[in-house]
Amino acid sequence: MKKLSIRKITLSVSASVLMLSSSATWAQSITVAVAANFQGAMVQLVNAFGASGLPFSGSSFTVTYGATGDFQTAINTALAAPGGTTPYDLFFAADDTTPAALRTGHPTVVQVPFRYAEGKLILWSKYGPNVSTSGSSGFTNPASYAYANGQVAIANPVTAPYGTAAQQVLSRVNAITYPGGAYDAKFAQYTTIGTTYTAVNASTSATTYPNIGFVAKSQLCDSSTGAIRTPLTGTYFEYTPATVNGNPPHDRLLQDAVAIRGRAGSTNAAVDAFIAYVGSTAGRAIILKNCYI
Repeated sequence: MKKLSIRKITLSVSASVLMLSSSATWAQSITVAVAANFQGAMVQLVNAFGASGLPFSGSSFTVTYGATGDFQTAINTALAAPGGTTPYDLFFAADDTTPAALRTGHPTVVQVPFRYAEGKLILWSKYGPNVSTSGSSGFTNPASYAYANGQVAIANPVTAPYGTAAQQVLSRVNAITYPGGAYDAKFAQYTTIGTTYTAVNASTSATTYPNIGFVAKSQLCDSSTGAIRTPLTGTYFEYTPATVNGNPPHDRLLQDAVAIRGRAGSTNAAVDAFIAYVGSTAGRAIILKNCYI
């Protein structure tokens, strides 16, 4: 069986206003699967919801971070089993196609997907060549820099939508086929955009690899300003919708979420209350401050 690369974090949040005799009605357990790029924003959303004093804000959250494709496999497997139920009440994907496919495959339990964010792809060169002045490409043929094997980090295009976007940039902008092309050895592939960022961030010099990689803008974001953090070691290039060779450099990173009913011990009203908070003015402000659009 394929090993899923996911990390689980339990966040208990409470508000003193909900310390009532009927606290069992208000404090429920909510399990959430979240694409790795959205980790920072999700932590802030859960904490802000917990401090809001709104109904069900005393709920306990168990949040698992990983690759969108791995979560899709886990949810499909669980729901396809005899008498199977979902392991998650909510799934925040890094694309819009995966939640739609889950809805199509399991319409009795998977609710209508909703848009919560649009992400941005960044090429971050921590100790590699300067990419900030690379024009519309942001990345030139690896051979021109004589990149070492494994110097460029990329998320798995099969399971991670940000990896798919990076793959599209390489193809559309740089005429580089990945995987299966002449430069495969130059790349180090990781399961999620989270582990991709971690690998680049761990670099300490021009000779510790990977020291350049395709990451999410949210991972380089200062959520107090809503912009790329400063100082930032190295240089970066942000891909925009500007047309390159007749195409945008990559498809838009439209990120949808979906509620899934039926988990034992879950309360639909609590899940819906958190969904409402994510889409509220306060929730949207948190998302925008994490460099999403």
